[in-house]
Amino acid sequence: MVISNSLVSIIIPVYNVSAYIERCIESVMNQTYKDIECIIVDDASPDDSIVKCEKMIAEYDGPIQFTILHHQQNRGLSAARNTGTNVAIGEFLYYLDSDDEITPDCIENLLKPMMEDNSIDFVQGNHMDEMDGKEFVFHKQSFSFYVTGDDARHEYYKSQNLYCLAWNKLIKRSFIINNKLFFKEGIVHEDVLWFFYVMKHLKKVFISNDVTYIYHRRSNSITIAPNKNFNGTNSQIITQDILNHLTPGWEKFELRGCFYGFCETYCLYFNDVPELVDTFRLYRHQARRYGCWFVYFKLMILGTMRRFGNPLIIINQLHDLRCDFGKLFKMIRV
Repeated sequence: MVISNSLVSIIIPVYNVSAYIERCIESVMNQTYKDIECIIVDDASPDDSIVKCEKMIAEYDGPIQFTILHHQQNRGLSAARNTGTNVAIGEFLYYLDSDDEITPDCIENLLKPMMEDNSIDFVQGNHMDEMDGKEFVFHKQSFSFYVTGDDARHEYYKSQNLYCLAWNKLIKRSFIINNKLFFKEGIVHEDVLWFFYVMKHLKKVFISNDVTYIYHRRSNSITIAPNKNFNGTNSQIITQDILNHLTPGWEKFELRGCFYGFCETYCLYFNDVPELVDTFRLYRHQARRYGCWFVYFKLMILGTMRRFGNPLIIINQLHDLRCDFGKLFKMIRV
């Protein structure tokens, strides 16, 4: 076990997760590392999630400190995480979603590299995905490793061994506070924008192959539930922010990084969210400005296709047409 006097603050936003919250809280109570404060943020949950939390805490007889904070009205995941971050006193922060759980040795395993190297900004663990009873491990590599500076950017934009999700990362609180790395409120997929700014300040990270987090996929979760206008506006806000704050020397990587996600949203919602058209033009301008021709010419093609209808429909029709020609060619050859 890690011998340390370092306090770890686990932050759990709670909203309408009655079916899952006990599993989540129990996984915190079962940690092998005990110097923990667990901050539960009630985001005006309409169900009995907080009642269940209060009952579990009242019956708990252990060293972990539990605190419940209440929002007077629902403000979203970003605001709940920010509330927890602002009151946390731990040397390290750990964001845990209330419908997921952590392994018993999660904090212990993630803290080990931090105790060995004080220059690490955060340690990222491996995770297990679970949906409908099926499980699979996210990362396949059989080793853990350090990455620093520019190498960290390559791991994120090229190798994708770094992921933008806030959960399953043990982060120095000073790294978050000193660099003002709070979550933008009022949006979903907030982790994408948050991690864009994290990458601007990241000096050193340790990527662990130890499975420390169990991610339970839900068909009705906030990131899956469809909402046409909101999804389009959300993507526009995130992309616009990124395009206006590109990192010197890394513009091409960042322009490519969010290209396909933006294009899909643009094709789906440009008729419903006029601001997407302005963001599209800014994207094209920035791609040309920084010589990111791969992105620029694809945006030009997409813009041309839009004159003839919805680009996504045209792309699908061309795909079907190519398949039909392929079948016809095979028949002729036979």
